[in-house]
Amino acid sequence: MTEMAEQHKITWQGTVGYSAVLLVAMMGAAVTTLMPLIVGAFSDTGLYSDQQVGFLAAADVAGILVASASAFFWVRHCPWRGTTLVSLLLFILANGLTAYVTDTAVLLLVRFLAGVACGVGYAIALAALGDRPLPDKAFGVMVTLQVIFGTLGFALLPQVIADYGVSGIFLFFNLSLLLALLLAMVQFPANQKNDLPALLRVSGSNSAAWLVFAGVVAYYFAQGTVWAYLERIGQDAGLSMADIGWILGVGFAVSAAGSALSGWYVKHRGRLSAIWLTWLVQIPCLAALYWMGGEHLWWIYALTTVIYQIFWSFVVPVMMGIFNDADRSGRLIVFCVTAFKVGLVLGPPVAGFILTWLGVRDVLWAGALAISLSCLCLHLAQKRVAPRLSKQEGNR
Repeated sequence: MTEMAEQHKITWQGTVGYSAVLLVAMMGAAVTTLMPLIVGAFSDTGLYSDQQVGFLAAADVAGILVASASAFFWVRHCPWRGTTLVSLLLFILANGLTAYVTDTAVLLLVRFLAGVACGVGYAIALAALGDRPLPDKAFGVMVTLQVIFGTLGFALLPQVIADYGVSGIFLFFNLSLLLALLLAMVQFPANQKNDLPALLRVSGSNSAAWLVFAGVVAYYFAQGTVWAYLERIGQDAGLSMADIGWILGVGFAVSAAGSALSGWYVKHRGRLSAIWLTWLVQIPCLAALYWMGGEHLWWIYALTTVIYQIFWSFVVPVMMGIFNDADRSGRLIVFCVTAFKVGLVLGPPVAGFILTWLGVRDVLWAGALAISLSCLCLHLAQKRVAPRLSKQEGNR
């Protein structure tokens, strides 16, 4: 009876620890997911110029980039629980200060520190999820939670911002961060690979590491061109802003189905199938958006954008799984966040260049080429990862 009680206790502690990791990972993408609302709220204050608002938005991303890019060296050499608690407390404090600070220079520093704190917690959470027995499934659950959080944010925050201004957004963040903090105080997984040298060396396939990094950058470059301009593409086709907002909002919410099914699909059909299924679905979606028109315009835009978002969520856990397997030390996964941000930063300027010479729908061709390149890189990376994993399984 005592042994059974002990097993139940361990299971309960593991569930709490897993929940804490998932909440930290969910909040790791909170700022970038709800960035349009944050930018709008800062702009509506009338206290900052357009350029200053842009810098404020970039400050968070810069902090996350610094933390995620450096995490390769420290994520396996720090006490996960203590470091996560400190990062959550700093994130909460920075969010609280944001509601009261109005000086631009000070606020830039506050938001940069918030980004660093966010990035530190996110990096540790990704490494912890990568240590799970079924990392693809764990990453799928993480993306699902991020989508749910974003859906709630887009649904609730416009009214909260109207009532409380910028402070309402960061109060919304802090409610979830406090729950993550409480769970992490109760239980948080320990680092199981803390004997690794702090060197920029991959414990696995270097070519797979470079290929998966390039594949993720290319995919998020596509999102920087396609996703960032879906609203303008809809307007160019003749849809109203109200219809576009409703369609994209529903698509964002429904996209959770993609990440929820991703782990199951990979388990039964494999990653290579998942990669090329994404290509087979998303490329026709972009083609339909390019040529859409006529009396069925509304339905074409709605169906293509919703399906596109579902498969965006579907393929992200697959990318993260390859990232995780490319380096058995469990450190490379933290670069996944860096790859996300690099792609998102590169996409919009290229789209802007295209718009100076061509129409808004022509950004879809750049997105289609980038997705094709991404799938090729991910395919080659997985082919290099799979033989090594099979050999390891055979040696056990």
